[in-house]
Amino acid sequence: MPQFNKWRKASIYNLEHEHICDVAVEERNEDITLIFPEEIKKGSWEDVYVVFYDDVKGLVTYKCKLTDYKLLSMGLTVKCILGEEESAVQRRNDLKIRQVIPISIQTVDTVGKKINVDATIHDISAGGLFCVSEHIFAEGDRFSFLFRRAAKPLRLECEVLRRQPYEPKGSFNLNRMMGYGCRFVNMNDNMESSIRSYVFKEDLLMKKRERMRLQ
Repeated sequence: MPQFNKWRKASIYNLEHEHICDVAVEERNEDITLIFPEEIKKGSWEDVYVVFYDDVKGLVTYKCKLTDYKLLSMGLTVKCILGEEESAVQRRNDLKIRQVIPISIQTVDTVGKKINVDATIHDISAGGLFCVSEHIFAEGDRFSFLFRRAAKPLRLECEVLRRQPYEPKGSFNLNRMMGYGCRFVNMNDNMESSIRSYVFKEDLLMKKRERMRLQ
């Protein structure tokens, strides 16, 4: 039985790495009970991935078996039987994937006028992203963009934490490009969960493709 570190929240994914929902976690006498959100009244999922939010280890993923569904006053509950630990990622770093995603940023110019500028995401996690743009941002500047690759399009707001000259590989010249390390701001739990679900799913798919390539 693993050492619990205040597991109070988790995210459930099916074996195709699709996000099912976020759940509350209760641990009693070495049994783990997951409590579904109010809108879910019944369930039949059995073998799933569960990502636990661990205060010490960060995000811990187990392949689990769900049994004994019950609809109680607190909501739909299920017993969670842990399998092998799949991965653990420190939450302060979070799981990050490298992808090239063109986006249109909404920001303001030097006189406060709203403008749209082009940028390209180079990596993304549930905590933030690194992007490249010709537009010059200062540390502390904020911008927003519509992220269309999540299950539902999300309007995400970012704050620039650092900037650095961007040196692309290859023969093309993009000397005016700057790279920006940014954190997400004004994120609610649903938005964070949606981004984490996207990143988790894409990471697993990339690993699967890599295993198939090496076979």
